[in-house]
Amino acid sequence: MELSAVREQLAAARGREYWRSLEDLAGTPEFQEMVEREFPRQAIGWSDDESPSEGRRNFLKLMGASLALGGLAACTRQPTEHIMPYVRQPEELIPGRPLFFATAHTVNGVAVGVLAESHEGRPTKLEGNPEHPASLGALDAMGQAAVLQLYDPDRSQAVMLNGEIEAWGKFSGVMRDQLAQQKAKNGAGIRILTETVTSPTLAAQIKAVQQAFPGAKWHQWDPAGPHSARAGAVTALGAPTNTYYDFSKANVIVSLDSDFLASGPASLRYARQFARRRNPESEGGMNRLYVVEPMPTATGTKADHRLALRAGDVQEFAFALAVSLGIAQGPRQGDNNDIYK
Repeated sequence: MELSAVREQLAAARGREYWRSLEDLAGTPEFQEMVEREFPRQAIGWSDDESPSEGRRNFLKLMGASLALGGLAACTRQPTEHIMPYVRQPEELIPGRPLFFATAHTVNGVAVGVLAESHEGRPTKLEGNPEHPASLGALDAMGQAAVLQLYDPDRSQAVMLNGEIEAWGKFSGVMRDQLAQQKAKNGAGIRILTETVTSPTLAAQIKAVQQAFPGAKWHQWDPAGPHSARAGAVTALGAPTNTYYDFSKANVIVSLDSDFLASGPASLRYARQFARRRNPESEGGMNRLYVVEPMPTATGTKADHRLALRAGDVQEFAFALAVSLGIAQGPRQGDNNDIYK
């Protein structure tokens, strides 16, 4: 793929055209062949020389053989294991009956309340906590899959040093020696790197470390965090502030390149509140959703009216909307005047 050929193709294009990758844009024969072979309907085309009926028969033969081999593998006799009872069984634990615990998992540093189902001390399922304001009893796919982190085979099982397992006591000794050396420097060589932290307990612990080592620095970074929203809050409010909305009271909603129904720590609550007002018989009437976005999103599929607009023009559209509502006066110099029409 050559960028010069891609630029020529884009220059000759007329109208809007959406593509998911540079390979899709280039439209090379290799990419087209991969697309043709990607979907299940191509499973019948084992050979260009076969007729459709022969292809289907071969497909059913292979599937039947796979099922038979899978059944035989499931009949393998497992080695005998002994089940040992508890020497001192916990009072609240009954074998075969799950326990539920109220806990939370974080999304961009914000806690989302969940209920964890546990069998004999092993968490097996997560569901939203109906009494938590961030989830309202719902949970997205990322939250459902969060329990698998506890069973990740690549998760560290012990203290590691240069790829070798070491004792916890050795780690504590090394840390004490290093901290003793940093004490004379007021912690000038200490750096703490975390994701966004909103936990008061963890924040207080880090602050205690900073008080003991005034020269230490704490850095927070999320590789896919809401950095633009945070920068906008600093510009508008002077501080990195999280803004939360109450969609249960909104009659008209305008979403400017914001997938608020499917992304972000408050999306579960927003989706619940938005859905309650989609009933024409709801108190206050049915809400209306207008979406302006450069690419399709889950929020865009729920819109009453959706406008596909380039990402660079969304800001100008917002200013034009403010002008039409009397909030701002314009147009501004250098703006795209077509947006105001």
